[in-house]
Amino acid sequence: MDKNKDPRELVVQLLKRSGCAVQVASIIEDKWGIFSWGWNHSGRDGLGQHAEAHAFDRANYDRLEGATIYVAARRNRNGRVVTARPCLNCDGLITLYNLGKVIYRDGEGRWIYD
Repeated sequence: MDKNKDPRELVVQLLKRSGCAVQVASIIEDKWGIFSWGWNHSGRDGLGQHAEAHAFDRANYDRLEGATIYVAARRNRNGRVVTARPCLNCDGLITLYNLGKVIYRDGEGRWIYD
């Protein structure tokens, strides 16, 4: 993965790593650059893990405060873009780790800056 690319471009490329019916990916970036990424998957226990939670698990926690998270989603079957706004559980993680911004792609492919 080329971490020097636009994070919106990279998060879309990460979608292919998910084998779920709705593929979701996320990237976390701070002022020094991209330092974590994740995608939704079935997990070791079969219960599944959201892309945002996966990215938090892989992150350097010292860099999370004030960072930006990017989230994108699409349907695996036909590649159609779907809204990727973080769910309530992932929103709780975003608040817990005090991220600065959430940027997600809506169903039309536009980037929404929350």
